[in-house]
Amino acid sequence: MRKRCSVSAVVVYLALLFSSSAFAAEFAATLSLSAAVKEAQGKNPEITFLRERLQSMRARANQAPYLEDPEISLQTWAVPLSNPTNLSRADSNMIGIRQKFPFFGKLGLKEKISLQEAKMAEEELRSKEREIISKVKMTYADLFMAQKMIEINREQLEIMRAIIRATEARYQVGRVTQQDVFKALLEQSEIMNQLILAEEERRASEVRLNSLLNRSPQIPIEVPGELAVPEPSLTLPDLEQAALTDRPEIRRAEQGIERTERMYDLADKNRKFPDFMLGWDYSWMPTEMTKNRYQAMVNITIPFSPWTIGRRNYEVEEALAENRAAKAELDAAKNMTLREIGESLAKVRAGKRSVELYREGLLSQADLSFKAAMAAYQTGRVEFVNLLEAQRALREARMGYFKTLAALTQNLAELERAVGKELP
Repeated sequence: MRKRCSVSAVVVYLALLFSSSAFAAEFAATLSLSAAVKEAQGKNPEITFLRERLQSMRARANQAPYLEDPEISLQTWAVPLSNPTNLSRADSNMIGIRQKFPFFGKLGLKEKISLQEAKMAEEELRSKEREIISKVKMTYADLFMAQKMIEINREQLEIMRAIIRATEARYQVGRVTQQDVFKALLEQSEIMNQLILAEEERRASEVRLNSLLNRSPQIPIEVPGELAVPEPSLTLPDLEQAALTDRPEIRRAEQGIERTERMYDLADKNRKFPDFMLGWDYSWMPTEMTKNRYQAMVNITIPFSPWTIGRRNYEVEEALAENRAAKAELDAAKNMTLREIGESLAKVRAGKRSVELYREGLLSQADLSFKAAMAAYQTGRVEFVNLLEAQRALREARMGYFKTLAALTQNLAELERAVGKELP
């Protein structure tokens, strides 16, 4: 029996081990930018919250055209206290039904207001999706940059170790001073410190990206070795036109104006036109000669009575103020959009020129300069300080290229958010 239990325990342990390994392998796989965006759209809790709230708003809008629940009344009159359960001795036993009816058009206006609120919630969801997508792209670029900084600093460490070996060899034969050895060691320590900072930044970017994807913060993320940057044809008039048409914040403000206009129409109807209640009752009067009778009723509200008209007037005033506020909100959204597009487009254009400059000459020139300085240093034709400057220039050029590439990705993400859609 003990042997069977031990075997079972081992089997369970191995199963858990392999399943956890598979789980870790799954999340340690390379995560592309498009996959990260798709996962955030499906799992981000802020998006999920607004998506569920949108469903709630739509359900509320579907309730608007319905009437209120009818009322059924049961009444019995003048039952003798000496025989309280004998309804046949009552003067009257009555059953009736009541139904409230708003004035013609009021239910339709309430439905339109609710539908506009649902459309505003839908645009709020789209706005949040664009915000989260922008954050994912910017954080992904930070993670990519941190990974490249780690790779570059590790390569530079290997280069510095080779330089240190060459410098020590030259020092032993008296061709350089001990100060050059110390400078090389100090440069190596600086690179190691930069490597530590890059690893810290990489971990922080992983945590931020996991949070946006609604993952555990501890899950590792691998990014591809290259960051593909789209190159859309960008013209300012086309971007502005697309933003004024598609940006969720602008569309939400436009829906808000329509909502306040319907609110004004409803408030004006409430001020001018009454609501009704219709009722019908059947009465059985056992003590009368005519035992079966019915009653009908119509109740009419008086919205323009002297003691209620003030409230109705304030409802109209409220709706007009809401309409003015909605129009101001639309103007503010348009101003913000045009400003953000102008700023982001300028950054994108400058970033594209910088990336081209690095690719066309800076990277290759820095590499050739370092190789030439290294060869000259080994033959004693240049001083150590020249080699150190060439090594720093190579590191700064490579880091500058990837920083520019990451910044271009982030500026494009900001531009897409300002326009309100993905750029082709």
